[in-house]
Amino acid sequence: MKRLLSFLSCVAVLSGCTGGGSSDGTDPIKVGYLGPLTGEATSYGMDTLNGVKIAVEDINAEGGINGRKIELIAEDGRCTGTDAAGAAQKLIHVDKVSVIIGGQCSGETLAAAPIAEAAKVVMMSPLSSSPDVTNAGDFIFRDYPNDALKTKAMANYFKEKGYTRVVLITENTDFAMAFRNSLKENTGADNFVLDEVVEPGTKDYRSLLTRLKGKEFDVFFPNGQTSATVAAMIEQFREQGFLQPMVSHDVAQDKSLLDLAPKASKGMHAINVPEVSVDSAFGSKFLSKFGDAQASLAFAAHAHDAMRVLAAAMKEVGTDSMKIRDYLYALKGHDGVVGRFRFDKNGDVVGIPYVLYEVKDGAWGKVADIPVD
Repeated sequence: MKRLLSFLSCVAVLSGCTGGGSSDGTDPIKVGYLGPLTGEATSYGMDTLNGVKIAVEDINAEGGINGRKIELIAEDGRCTGTDAAGAAQKLIHVDKVSVIIGGQCSGETLAAAPIAEAAKVVMMSPLSSSPDVTNAGDFIFRDYPNDALKTKAMANYFKEKGYTRVVLITENTDFAMAFRNSLKENTGADNFVLDEVVEPGTKDYRSLLTRLKGKEFDVFFPNGQTSATVAAMIEQFREQGFLQPMVSHDVAQDKSLLDLAPKASKGMHAINVPEVSVDSAFGSKFLSKFGDAQASLAFAAHAHDAMRVLAAAMKEVGTDSMKIRDYLYALKGHDGVVGRFRFDKNGDVVGIPYVLYEVKDGAWGKVADIPVD
Protein backbone atom coordinates (compact mmCIF):
# COMPACT_ATOMS: atom_id res chain seq x y z
CA MET A 1 0.00 0.00 0.00
CA LYS A 2 1.59 3.23 -1.16
CA ARG A 3 0.50 5.28 1.89
CA LEU A 4 2.67 3.26 4.28
CA LEU A 5 5.84 3.95 2.30
CA SER A 6 5.15 7.67 2.29
CA PHE A 7 4.43 7.69 6.01
CA LEU A 8 7.75 6.00 6.77
CA SER A 9 9.63 8.48 4.58
CA CYS A 10 7.99 11.35 6.44
CA VAL A 11 9.03 9.89 9.76
CA ALA A 12 12.60 9.76 8.49
CA VAL A 13 12.56 13.31 7.09
CA LEU A 14 9.95 15.16 9.08
CA SER A 15 10.78 18.57 7.69
CA GLY A 16 9.85 17.45 4.17
CA CYS A 17 6.27 16.56 5.04
CA THR A 18 4.65 19.96 4.91
CA GLY A 19 3.53 21.90 1.86
CA GLY A 20 5.46 24.74 0.31
CA GLY A 21 2.83 27.38 1.08
CA SER A 22 3.27 30.07 3.72
CA SER A 23 2.09 29.29 7.23
CA ASP A 24 1.21 32.96 7.77
CA GLY A 25 -2.45 33.42 8.69
CA THR A 26 -3.03 36.24 6.22
CA ASP A 27 -0.76 35.54 3.22
CA PRO A 28 -2.44 34.09 0.12
CA ILE A 29 -2.42 30.34 -0.32
CA LYS A 30 -0.49 29.58 -3.49
CA VAL A 31 -2.06 26.96 -5.75
CA GLY A 32 -0.19 25.68 -8.79
CA TYR A 33 -1.71 24.72 -12.13
CA LEU A 34 0.21 22.51 -14.57
CA GLY A 35 -1.11 21.80 -18.05
CA PRO A 36 -0.67 22.30 -21.80
CA LEU A 37 -1.13 26.02 -22.45
CA THR A 38 0.65 25.85 -25.82
CA GLY A 39 0.99 23.10 -28.44
CA GLU A 40 -1.50 20.67 -29.96
CA ALA A 41 -3.14 19.90 -26.61
CA THR A 42 -3.80 23.56 -25.76
CA SER A 43 -7.56 23.01 -25.82
CA TYR A 44 -7.29 20.71 -22.78
CA GLY A 45 -5.12 23.20 -20.98
CA MET A 46 -7.28 26.23 -21.58
CA ASP A 47 -10.50 24.46 -20.58
CA THR A 48 -9.07 23.03 -17.38
CA LEU A 49 -7.29 26.26 -16.43
CA ASN A 50 -10.51 28.21 -16.96
CA GLY A 51 -12.39 25.70 -14.83
CA VAL A 52 -9.88 26.25 -12.02
CA LYS A 53 -10.13 30.02 -12.45
CA ILE A 54 -13.89 29.93 -11.89
CA ALA A 55 -13.43 27.92 -8.69
CA VAL A 56 -10.68 30.25 -7.40
CA GLU A 57 -12.74 33.35 -8.15
CA ASP A 58 -15.78 31.92 -6.35
CA ILE A 59 -13.77 30.72 -3.34
CA ASN A 60 -12.07 34.10 -2.96
CA ALA A 61 -15.43 35.88 -3.25
CA GLU A 62 -16.73 33.63 -0.47
CA GLY A 63 -13.92 34.82 1.81
CA GLY A 64 -11.16 32.49 0.73
CA ILE A 65 -9.90 29.57 2.80
CA ASN A 66 -10.33 30.53 6.44
CA GLY A 67 -9.84 34.16 5.47
CA ARG A 68 -6.86 33.57 3.15
CA LYS A 69 -7.27 34.23 -0.56
CA ILE A 70 -6.01 31.79 -3.20
CA GLU A 71 -3.24 32.91 -5.55
CA LEU A 72 -3.24 30.78 -8.72
CA ILE A 73 0.08 30.24 -10.50
CA ALA A 74 -0.13 28.54 -13.90
CA GLU A 75 2.75 26.79 -15.71
CA ASP A 76 2.83 25.32 -19.22
CA GLY A 77 3.49 21.57 -19.37
CA ARG A 78 3.01 21.43 -23.18
CA CYS A 79 1.72 17.84 -22.82
CA THR A 80 5.32 16.59 -22.53
CA GLY A 81 7.20 15.01 -19.66
CA THR A 82 10.21 17.31 -19.95
CA ASP A 83 8.20 20.53 -19.83
CA ALA A 84 5.96 19.21 -17.05
CA ALA A 85 8.94 18.23 -14.90
CA GLY A 86 10.41 21.72 -15.26
CA ALA A 87 7.05 23.30 -14.48
CA ALA A 88 6.65 21.16 -11.36
CA GLN A 89 10.13 22.08 -10.14
CA LYS A 90 9.32 25.78 -10.46
CA LEU A 91 5.91 25.55 -8.81
CA ILE A 92 7.24 23.59 -5.85
CA HIS A 93 10.71 25.01 -5.26
CA VAL A 94 10.41 28.58 -6.54
CA ASP A 95 6.75 29.50 -6.13
CA LYS A 96 6.31 27.36 -2.99
CA VAL A 97 2.77 26.26 -3.83
CA SER A 98 0.72 24.32 -1.30
CA VAL A 99 -0.95 22.04 -3.87
CA ILE A 100 -0.84 21.48 -7.63
CA ILE A 101 -3.76 20.90 -10.00
CA GLY A 102 -2.30 18.88 -12.85
CA GLY A 103 -0.97 17.60 -15.02
CA GLN A 104 -3.60 17.27 -17.65
CA CYS A 105 -1.94 14.94 -20.17
CA SER A 106 -0.92 11.68 -18.52
CA GLY A 107 2.69 12.21 -19.57
CA GLU A 108 2.73 15.51 -17.69
CA THR A 109 1.38 13.90 -14.53
CA LEU A 110 3.74 10.92 -14.65
CA ALA A 111 6.77 13.19 -15.12
CA ALA A 112 5.74 15.67 -12.42
CA ALA A 113 4.62 13.04 -9.90
CA PRO A 114 8.10 12.00 -8.62
CA ILE A 115 8.94 15.66 -8.03
CA ALA A 116 5.73 16.32 -6.10
CA GLU A 117 6.10 13.04 -4.23
CA ALA A 118 9.66 13.83 -3.15
CA ALA A 119 8.59 17.28 -1.93
CA LYS A 120 5.46 15.87 -0.24
CA VAL A 121 3.17 18.22 -2.18
CA VAL A 122 -0.33 16.99 -3.03
CA MET A 123 -0.96 16.96 -6.77
CA MET A 124 -4.39 16.30 -8.25
CA SER A 125 -4.96 15.72 -11.96
CA PRO A 126 -8.39 16.58 -13.36
CA LEU A 127 -7.72 14.88 -16.69
CA SER A 128 -4.96 12.22 -16.63
CA SER A 129 -6.45 8.78 -17.17
CA SER A 130 -3.48 6.46 -17.76
CA PRO A 131 -3.57 3.35 -15.53
CA ASP A 132 0.08 4.12 -14.67
CA VAL A 133 -1.03 7.14 -12.62
CA THR A 134 -2.54 4.73 -10.08
CA ASN A 135 0.93 3.93 -8.72
CA ALA A 136 2.47 7.38 -9.28
CA GLY A 137 2.75 8.20 -5.58
CA ASP A 138 1.07 8.63 -2.24
CA PHE A 139 0.50 12.36 -2.73
CA ILE A 140 -0.85 11.94 -6.28
CA PHE A 141 -4.63 12.02 -6.82
CA ARG A 142 -6.98 12.42 -9.76
CA ASP A 143 -10.68 13.22 -10.01
CA TYR A 144 -10.83 11.84 -13.57
CA PRO A 145 -11.36 8.08 -13.91
CA ASN A 146 -8.70 5.49 -14.65
CA ASP A 147 -8.64 4.16 -18.22
CA ALA A 148 -8.48 0.64 -16.81
CA LEU A 149 -12.18 1.13 -16.07
CA LYS A 150 -12.93 2.88 -19.36
CA THR A 151 -11.42 0.05 -21.38
CA LYS A 152 -13.64 -2.40 -19.51
CA ALA A 153 -16.61 -0.29 -20.57
CA MET A 154 -15.31 -0.35 -24.14
CA ALA A 155 -14.86 -4.10 -24.07
CA ASN A 156 -18.48 -4.41 -22.98
CA TYR A 157 -19.55 -2.17 -25.84
CA PHE A 158 -17.52 -4.12 -28.41
CA LYS A 159 -19.05 -7.36 -27.15
CA GLU A 160 -22.56 -5.90 -27.34
CA LYS A 161 -21.99 -4.73 -30.94
CA GLY A 162 -20.26 -7.93 -32.00
CA TYR A 163 -16.97 -6.22 -32.78
CA THR A 164 -14.47 -9.07 -32.66
CA ARG A 165 -12.03 -7.83 -35.31
CA VAL A 166 -10.50 -4.49 -34.28
CA VAL A 167 -8.05 -2.19 -36.07
CA LEU A 168 -5.97 -0.17 -33.60
CA ILE A 169 -3.41 2.55 -34.40
CA THR A 170 -1.71 4.03 -31.34
CA GLU A 171 0.44 7.12 -30.89
CA ASN A 172 3.52 6.35 -28.79
CA THR A 173 2.74 8.51 -25.74
CA ASP A 174 2.24 7.60 -22.08
CA PHE A 175 -1.52 8.03 -22.27
CA ALA A 176 -2.14 6.27 -25.58
CA MET A 177 0.19 3.34 -24.92
CA ALA A 178 -1.29 2.69 -21.49
CA PHE A 179 -4.76 2.85 -23.03
CA ARG A 180 -3.72 0.39 -25.76
CA ASN A 181 -2.37 -2.12 -23.24
CA SER A 182 -5.47 -1.91 -21.07
CA LEU A 183 -7.83 -2.17 -24.04
CA LYS A 184 -6.05 -5.28 -25.33
CA GLU A 185 -6.12 -6.84 -21.87
CA ASN A 186 -9.86 -6.28 -21.50
CA THR A 187 -10.84 -7.05 -25.09
CA GLY A 188 -8.45 -9.90 -25.82
CA ALA A 189 -5.31 -9.56 -27.95
CA ASP A 190 -6.61 -12.08 -30.51
CA ASN A 191 -9.38 -9.65 -31.47
CA PHE A 192 -6.99 -7.16 -33.11
CA VAL A 193 -6.58 -7.49 -36.88
CA LEU A 194 -4.07 -4.63 -36.91
CA ASP A 195 -2.23 -3.26 -33.87
CA GLU A 196 0.35 -0.64 -34.85
CA VAL A 197 2.25 1.99 -32.86
CA VAL A 198 3.38 5.25 -34.50
CA GLU A 199 5.68 7.94 -33.18
CA PRO A 200 4.36 11.37 -32.09
CA GLY A 201 4.37 13.79 -35.00
CA THR A 202 3.37 11.17 -37.56
CA LYS A 203 1.17 12.74 -40.23
CA ASP A 204 0.82 9.99 -42.83
CA TYR A 205 -1.01 6.78 -41.90
CA ARG A 206 -1.79 5.69 -45.45
CA SER A 207 0.89 3.00 -45.67
CA LEU A 208 -0.50 1.36 -42.53
CA LEU A 209 -4.08 1.64 -43.72
CA THR A 210 -3.36 0.13 -47.15
CA ARG A 211 -2.46 -3.07 -45.32
CA LEU A 212 -6.14 -3.39 -44.49
CA LYS A 213 -7.14 -3.81 -48.12
CA GLY A 214 -8.80 -7.18 -48.50
CA LYS A 215 -8.93 -7.81 -44.73
CA GLU A 216 -12.16 -8.23 -42.84
CA PHE A 217 -12.58 -6.09 -39.72
CA ASP A 218 -15.43 -4.62 -37.71
CA VAL A 219 -14.25 -1.35 -36.21
CA PHE A 220 -11.39 1.17 -36.35
CA PHE A 221 -10.00 2.57 -33.09
CA PRO A 222 -7.80 5.68 -33.59
CA ASN A 223 -5.80 5.99 -30.38
CA GLY A 224 -4.05 9.36 -30.41
CA GLN A 225 -2.87 11.80 -27.75
CA THR A 226 -4.60 14.82 -29.32
CA SER A 227 -7.66 15.52 -31.43
CA ALA A 228 -5.36 16.66 -34.28
CA THR A 229 -3.78 13.20 -34.40
CA VAL A 230 -7.14 11.44 -34.28
CA ALA A 231 -8.46 13.75 -37.01
CA ALA A 232 -5.59 12.83 -39.35
CA MET A 233 -6.13 9.13 -38.66
CA ILE A 234 -9.86 9.13 -39.38
CA GLU A 235 -9.58 11.38 -42.45
CA GLN A 236 -7.05 9.06 -44.06
CA PHE A 237 -9.07 6.01 -42.99
CA ARG A 238 -12.13 7.34 -44.84
CA GLU A 239 -9.98 8.46 -47.80
CA GLN A 240 -9.02 4.80 -48.29
CA GLY A 241 -12.70 4.02 -48.79
CA PHE A 242 -13.26 2.13 -45.51
CA LEU A 243 -16.82 2.41 -44.21
CA GLN A 244 -16.47 0.50 -40.93
CA PRO A 245 -17.51 2.21 -37.68
CA MET A 246 -14.96 4.27 -35.76
CA VAL A 247 -14.80 4.34 -31.95
CA SER A 248 -12.38 6.23 -29.73
CA HIS A 249 -11.99 7.78 -26.27
CA ASP A 250 -12.13 11.20 -24.60
CA VAL A 251 -9.39 12.67 -26.83
CA ALA A 252 -11.67 12.22 -29.84
CA GLN A 253 -14.73 13.66 -28.13
CA ASP A 254 -13.31 17.13 -28.60
CA LYS A 255 -15.09 19.94 -30.40
CA SER A 256 -11.94 20.72 -32.34
CA LEU A 257 -12.11 17.26 -33.99
CA LEU A 258 -15.33 18.32 -35.69
CA ASP A 259 -13.59 21.36 -37.16
CA LEU A 260 -10.51 19.41 -38.23
CA ALA A 261 -12.37 16.49 -39.81
CA PRO A 262 -16.01 17.52 -40.33
CA LYS A 263 -16.83 14.88 -42.95
CA ALA A 264 -14.75 12.00 -41.66
CA SER A 265 -16.03 12.37 -38.08
CA LYS A 266 -19.68 11.95 -39.11
CA GLY A 267 -21.17 9.00 -37.22
CA MET A 268 -18.04 8.45 -35.11
CA HIS A 269 -18.49 7.16 -31.56
CA ALA A 270 -16.54 7.85 -28.38
CA ILE A 271 -16.78 6.56 -24.84
CA ASN A 272 -16.13 9.25 -22.26
CA VAL A 273 -17.22 10.65 -18.91
CA PRO A 274 -20.63 12.37 -18.75
CA GLU A 275 -20.82 15.79 -20.38
CA VAL A 276 -21.76 18.90 -18.41
CA SER A 277 -24.64 20.96 -19.77
CA VAL A 278 -24.06 24.54 -20.86
CA ASP A 279 -27.42 25.23 -19.21
CA SER A 280 -26.14 24.16 -15.79
CA ALA A 281 -25.00 26.79 -13.28
CA PHE A 282 -21.37 25.95 -13.99
CA GLY A 283 -21.92 25.80 -17.75
CA SER A 284 -23.64 29.18 -17.81
CA LYS A 285 -20.87 30.79 -15.79
CA PHE A 286 -18.17 29.24 -17.98
CA LEU A 287 -19.92 30.38 -21.15
CA SER A 288 -20.33 33.93 -19.90
CA LYS A 289 -16.67 34.23 -18.91
CA PHE A 290 -14.83 32.25 -21.57
CA GLY A 291 -17.28 31.37 -24.34
CA ASP A 292 -17.58 27.80 -25.62
CA ALA A 293 -15.19 25.21 -24.24
CA GLN A 294 -12.35 24.52 -26.66
CA ALA A 295 -12.33 20.76 -26.00
CA SER A 296 -15.00 19.78 -23.49
CA LEU A 297 -16.95 21.51 -20.76
CA ALA A 298 -16.60 18.28 -18.76
CA PHE A 299 -12.81 18.76 -18.67
CA ALA A 300 -13.30 22.23 -17.22
CA ALA A 301 -15.76 20.84 -14.68
CA HIS A 302 -13.32 18.17 -13.47
CA ALA A 303 -10.67 20.86 -13.01
CA HIS A 304 -13.15 23.05 -11.14
CA ASP A 305 -14.00 20.14 -8.86
CA ALA A 306 -10.31 19.41 -8.23
CA MET A 307 -9.83 22.96 -6.99
CA ARG A 308 -12.98 22.79 -4.90
CA VAL A 309 -12.13 19.51 -3.17
CA LEU A 310 -8.59 20.71 -2.44
CA ALA A 311 -10.01 23.93 -1.02
CA ALA A 312 -12.37 21.92 1.17
CA ALA A 313 -9.40 19.94 2.45
CA MET A 314 -7.35 23.07 3.23
CA LYS A 315 -10.33 24.73 4.90
CA GLU A 316 -10.64 21.71 7.18
CA VAL A 317 -6.99 20.85 7.92
CA GLY A 318 -4.85 23.79 6.73
CA THR A 319 -1.98 23.61 4.24
CA ASP A 320 0.03 20.79 5.82
CA SER A 321 0.56 18.31 2.99
CA MET A 322 0.18 15.15 5.05
CA LYS A 323 -3.09 16.39 6.51
CA ILE A 324 -4.41 17.33 3.05
CA ARG A 325 -3.44 13.90 1.76
CA ASP A 326 -5.08 12.10 4.68
CA TYR A 327 -8.24 14.20 4.33
CA LEU A 328 -8.57 13.15 0.70
CA TYR A 329 -8.05 9.46 1.44
CA ALA A 330 -10.65 9.58 4.23
CA LEU A 331 -13.19 11.58 2.23
CA LYS A 332 -16.60 9.90 2.17
CA GLY A 333 -17.86 11.94 -0.74
CA HIS A 334 -17.58 15.33 -2.41
CA ASP A 335 -20.49 16.86 -4.31
CA GLY A 336 -19.01 18.44 -7.42
CA VAL A 337 -20.21 19.67 -10.78
CA VAL A 338 -19.51 16.21 -12.25
CA GLY A 339 -21.36 14.41 -9.45
CA ARG A 340 -20.53 12.90 -6.08
CA PHE A 341 -17.09 11.27 -5.86
CA ARG A 342 -14.39 10.09 -3.48
CA PHE A 343 -10.91 8.54 -3.76
CA ASP A 344 -9.68 4.98 -3.27
CA LYS A 345 -6.50 3.87 -1.51
CA ASN A 346 -4.44 4.74 -4.60
CA GLY A 347 -5.84 8.23 -5.05
CA ASP A 348 -8.03 7.19 -7.99
CA VAL A 349 -11.49 8.70 -8.21
CA VAL A 350 -14.54 6.55 -7.47
CA GLY A 351 -18.05 7.37 -8.65
CA ILE A 352 -17.67 8.69 -12.23
CA PRO A 353 -19.66 6.69 -14.86
CA TYR A 354 -19.24 6.43 -18.66
CA VAL A 355 -21.31 7.49 -21.63
CA LEU A 356 -21.39 6.57 -25.35
CA TYR A 357 -21.36 9.63 -27.64
CA GLU A 358 -21.92 9.97 -31.39
CA VAL A 359 -21.23 12.71 -33.93
CA LYS A 360 -24.57 13.66 -35.44
CA ASP A 361 -25.48 16.84 -37.31
CA GLY A 362 -22.03 18.26 -36.65
CA ALA A 363 -22.05 17.83 -32.87
CA TRP A 364 -21.30 15.23 -30.23
CA GLY A 365 -24.44 13.89 -28.58
CA LYS A 366 -25.17 11.26 -25.94
CA VAL A 367 -26.35 7.87 -27.16
CA ALA A 368 -26.41 5.70 -24.02
CA ASP A 369 -24.86 4.97 -20.65
CA ILE A 370 -22.11 2.34 -20.81
CA PRO A 371 -21.78 -0.07 -17.87
CA VAL A 372 -18.38 -1.11 -16.58
CA ASP A 373 -19.41 -4.43 -15.05
